[in-house]
Amino acid sequence: MPVRQPGDRATLERELLDEMTAWSPRDRGGVFKKWHRHALSLVHLNVLTALEAQGALSMRRLAEAMDVSDASATGIVDRMEKRGLVERRHGTDDRRVVLVYATDAGRQVFIDMAAQRREVLSKVLAELTADEVAALLVGMRAIQAARRRIFQPESETATTAVDGTSPDT
Repeated sequence: MPVRQPGDRATLERELLDEMTAWSPRDRGGVFKKWHRHALSLVHLNVLTALEAQGALSMRRLAEAMDVSDASATGIVDRMEKRGLVERRHGTDDRRVVLVYATDAGRQVFIDMAAQRREVLSKVLAELTADEVAALLVGMRAIQAARRRIFQPESETATTAVDGTSPDT
């Protein structure tokens, strides 16, 4: 492996991004086939992702999150409800409001996807030497720390700015 010069950071970053984002049509095809086999469309995954990230959403908020009409959101939720992925409940404060919740089966989708991803990655890691795995772990931890710094929630940023301490300390 060639020794890199300090001024070569842009080249290193470009090569690293190429490696991290390489997803061949064959790779995508396999993942999409597995989703399709379970009849999960990308729209369904989008709905489940929104519910996982934000919790139960009203039909209107869900339609806004998906950038579709209320009627389209209703059709999507109808199909997902028939499959047991989501359920509708009336709001406790205002019975006119209908909230959409992910069911256990809906939440299981991401658990299954994570398990599949771990299985594939375990096979890949088995091909690396112990030193390569250790170096990769250091790099991945650095990436995760950088992501936390960049995508730190605004509430944590405000706390840090007000009292000068980090919420993690």
